[in-house]
Amino acid sequence: MIDNKQILANAPSNMGEQIHVNHKGCEAGIDNKKRLYIKRTEKGLVAYCHHCNQSGFVNDSSRLSSWVSTKELASAYKHNTKPVLSTLTTEGKVWLHSNYCDTNDTLFAGIAGERHKVALTLLNPEQEVIGWQVRNLLFTPKYLTHYVNTDSKGDASWFHKNSKTLVITEDYLSAYRVHKNTGFSSVALLRTMISDKTLSQMYELNFEFVFIWLDPDKAGQEGATKTYKKLNHFLPTQTKVAIFGMDKEPKECTPEELKSILV
Repeated sequence: MIDNKQILANAPSNMGEQIHVNHKGCEAGIDNKKRLYIKRTEKGLVAYCHHCNQSGFVNDSSRLSSWVSTKELASAYKHNTKPVLSTLTTEGKVWLHSNYCDTNDTLFAGIAGERHKVALTLLNPEQEVIGWQVRNLLFTPKYLTHYVNTDSKGDASWFHKNSKTLVITEDYLSAYRVHKNTGFSSVALLRTMISDKTLSQMYELNFEFVFIWLDPDKAGQEGATKTYKKLNHFLPTQTKVAIFGMDKEPKECTPEELKSILV
């Protein structure tokens, strides 16, 4: 377990905010790449080290109320409700366009009264809406994720239309781009690790080919290796699983590059 004192000493102040710090006393060796992630949630402070894979939790709700005003605290909790969707702003369209996304797609929306935020619609394998991930284009935390109900909380987001090839990505735009540009099914883990629920969904959909394409950083590559081991253990033996060791994320590729790599 990660030392509670270290979690408290580096705790972010705002609800949903996540920070990265060096993990002092990491069992995997000296950490000088800020591999310890600490996030403030409704229930408390959640910590995870991507170097030694240890986790930690501190119930720190009393300290939160002393750090922020009542108005700020109410606003923070409000973020856990459905965001008020609006039309995309110019800033949102520019950001989507820079990632080769279709700004007319109804999966993308703006947030009422917010110029620098974009709402990304989260879907289950049946393509039903399960929530929204709001991307902040200017400030941290970059993402705040809202789910329609607690049963879906923490779920991955799917783009699936009966394709027997699945591409696993880390972020939403990468999964969107893969599906849009190749027609293959894709799933955004919204993290570097695959959950048991996502594994079960993959098993039920019975894919013939599964490609893992996570971010090229150390955390992403370590996550890809662990995901590969889980898939080979859990999925049917006839399912072919492979890792893509690319130097960039799918969303950073042009449509032509994605087609040449995957199709």
